[in-house]
Amino acid sequence: MKKRNFVIVLLAIGFLGCQNPKPKTSENLDVVSESTEQPFLKSMEYSNLVDKATQEEVGEALIEAGISRQRVDAFFENVNTFNQTVGEVGLVKEGFATSDDLIIKYDEASIQTKWDEKNPEFIGYNCRITSFDMFRDLVSTGNPKEINSSNLFLDKDALDTNAKKVFSQEENERFLCLFSRVLTGYHKDVAQHLEKVKQAFKERGVHFLHKGDKSKASLISIFFHSAITDEPDDVFLFVGHVGVLVPMKDGKLLFVEKLAFQEPYQAIKFNNRTELNDYLMNRYDVEKGQPTAKPFIMENDELMQGYRPNPNNE
Repeated sequence: MKKRNFVIVLLAIGFLGCQNPKPKTSENLDVVSESTEQPFLKSMEYSNLVDKATQEEVGEALIEAGISRQRVDAFFENVNTFNQTVGEVGLVKEGFATSDDLIIKYDEASIQTKWDEKNPEFIGYNCRITSFDMFRDLVSTGNPKEINSSNLFLDKDALDTNAKKVFSQEENERFLCLFSRVLTGYHKDVAQHLEKVKQAFKERGVHFLHKGDKSKASLISIFFHSAITDEPDDVFLFVGHVGVLVPMKDGKLLFVEKLAFQEPYQAIKFNNRTELNDYLMNRYDVEKGQPTAKPFIMENDELMQGYRPNPNNE
């Protein structure tokens, strides 16, 4: 399939391409936030990992949190390839910048054009490929009899058309096992959807090496509810975005992500998981009047502490 066709498909299917807590109800989980009165996030400190000093700072945090030097070096090789290919598209040139806008505006048209000029067939890497590439040594899976990986068709093509082999056959199977869709019900009960994911992980033998250890790297996955029709096979949960979270020496948290195939890499500093939640929910909890549930965020195989809906989308 040609790259342009991929872009059209991406636009067509959206995310398939990468308040304070209230009492528990059918649509709202009773989750203990790090601060029940913490205001919604207003600004963030972020980097696009362009300069060497920032890469060294982020690389050190990743390695301290259990990501191997080999994985970190491979990550920055991909970062440099992307940044050098797209050039001046609104990237932070050095260090971290503070933004009052939680969704950074990049020149996506220019990114697409410049990337296509050098990579006419290869669409690049998305959030799932990037995160698993770094995190692969810290998660294992079993051998489930049946998984439906149809939601990962873009990921599969990116891996197939890449001149560089990213994953071994065994790693590719783990990738599909971790990110394949999870069947669920046609309702808005986030608590029930969460249990569906937990059950699927159990059946697939998904195990996180450092589960519960906040000194180590964790996988932050944003699950979306898709209901094309109300037929059972058309109602499922999928990881629409994912990144890697690590602690920093100064007590802050660092979230590392690739926004999408044709969007940049970002590293963002937060004071706690509630701030990370607010950043993600501001970006992804935006649909109104839909029959589907709100997105929810998992850290490894549990609901992330500090999870709460976007108060601007009530």
